[in-house]
Amino acid sequence: MVGGIVFALVAIALGVYAFFAIRCKGPLLSNPWIWMSKEEREKELAKVDIKGEYRQVAIVTGGLALALAYLSASSFFSFIEIQLPSYPLWIVIALVIVYAIGSSIMFAMRTNK
Repeated sequence: MVGGIVFALVAIALGVYAFFAIRCKGPLLSNPWIWMSKEEREKELAKVDIKGEYRQVAIVTGGLALALAYLSASSFFSFIEIQLPSYPLWIVIALVIVYAIGSSIMFAMRTNK
């Protein structure tokens, strides 16, 4: 039960961040932008589509929020002895991982030109 509450709170936080990322507001929490120095970020902003980066972050965090919400619901339903199937959770996680890797590779190819 406590795990379900924690999953729900983290899912809500990720959902709020994804909501703002869709609208290109707030910090951009992706690996290239976190590890770059301020000078590198300013140089990259001139040649990279920042909306694409926000879209990538929004899709990944939204998918993780969906997966955690499903885990939370599964935890709550197991408390009343109803089992939810786990394959939707694994499908969402697999899609998020494939999208994150693919979009990161595309980002690296765009910046190395």
